Amino acid sequence: MRDLVHSLREDLLRAGLSPRHVERYLRELSEHRDDIADHLQKSGLSADVARSQADQRLGDIDALLLPMLTDRRFQSPAARWPALFYLVAPLGVQALLILAGILCLVLAATTGMRPAIAQLGDGLAMLLLAAPIVITWLTLFLARRRRASLRWPLLGAIAGATLAAGLDLVVMSPAASGAGQIGLTVGPPSLLALLVLVLLSLLPLPLHRHPE
Repeated sequence: MRDLVHSLREDLLRAGLSPRHVERYLRELSEHRDDIADHLQKSGLSADVARSQADQRLGDIDALLLPMLTDRRFQSPAARWPALFYLVAPLGVQALLILAGILCLVLAATTGMRPAIAQLGDGLAMLLLAAPIVITWLTLFLARRRRASLRWPLLGAIAGATLAAGLDLVVMSPAASGAGQIGLTVGPPSLLALLVLVLLSLLPLPLHRHPE
């Protein structure tokens, strides 16, 4: 039964079904198989024979796949719209982090943290460089869990690294006789920074190999 469950899980996930629905279906299937085996044992069969006959009564793998594959309710949104899930959404999260970081700096400039605004800007710059790395790690984990193609996660990684490498955050502490400055521009990325960000983002890639 373990091999059957493993095969079913891999086939269902590769077909684009939601991991949540897949695990619930396999759990119900295992419980049903155990109920059949218990009933057969009570009728006088040995445990091994009862388990073998319970497996046979469940049906072959194609019959067990059919009810899940034909019901679109079980389809994962990530499988339906992979570009949205692995490219657009991560870029959206990254853009929100940029806007939130700038807003926090502006608010900090109106408080007692104003003298340290340049140091806060340095911290924000590091955070914005790290953001696409962490976001890509998360999307790679989600893609692996869903047995998804790497096409869109890789495009998302490159897009996120390009955005981060092209950011130029300028934060200057206010002088005694003047105001400070908070500025953010987006331009052509530094090739070195882009390469480093992409390589760091793809560090978990060897782990993406699907379980056997």
